[in-house]
Amino acid sequence: MSTASANHPESETGAEMASLGASIRTGRRDAGLKLREVAAATGLSISYLSQIERDLLTPSVDALRRIANAVDISAGALAFAAGSRRGKASVSIVRREARKRVAFADANIAYELLTPDVQGRVSVLALSVPPGAESGAAFTHPGEDIVIVQHGALMVEVGGLWHEILAGDSIRFSSEIPHRWRNGANAPAQALWISSPPWL
Repeated sequence: MSTASANHPESETGAEMASLGASIRTGRRDAGLKLREVAAATGLSISYLSQIERDLLTPSVDALRRIANAVDISAGALAFAAGSRRGKASVSIVRREARKRVAFADANIAYELLTPDVQGRVSVLALSVPPGAESGAAFTHPGEDIVIVQHGALMVEVGGLWHEILAGDSIRFSSEIPHRWRNGANAPAQALWISSPPWL
């Protein structure tokens, strides 16, 4: 649960979140689904899903999205479980050391949530991408995305057309158009990914 700063009672700081596995298990149960039903809907094995829910494995970005679709929750809501909150604050602060973070070990991709949660109108993710990493198959979701590359370069595909986004560049597009990204360079890339409404 987010806690307010002692000196600024109307502000919130980032908080410890439930584990990814626990968040997925809660989302599945809230949807009234059995493991076998999620397995059938995602094409993932029951054993694989069980290990994810017990935090023995970290799902790939693609697997997380499939699970999210099966339980009808955004991948971001699963990855960055908001937890309970005392009420909406007019000002929210996320300290660097308190950012919610999800890392995908299979691709060494890391997402850090710069907004307190994914319950508001917009989310901002800090994306760290090693050379050769990619997001997987093109996907869609409601709203609009903005990507700002801070270091390195990212290739962003929107509607089948690839765009090279260099450090200092940005791109805005309707996220209802199929899109994906990859780092085809020989150096790591860092970017801010802004989504409204929030998505991962």
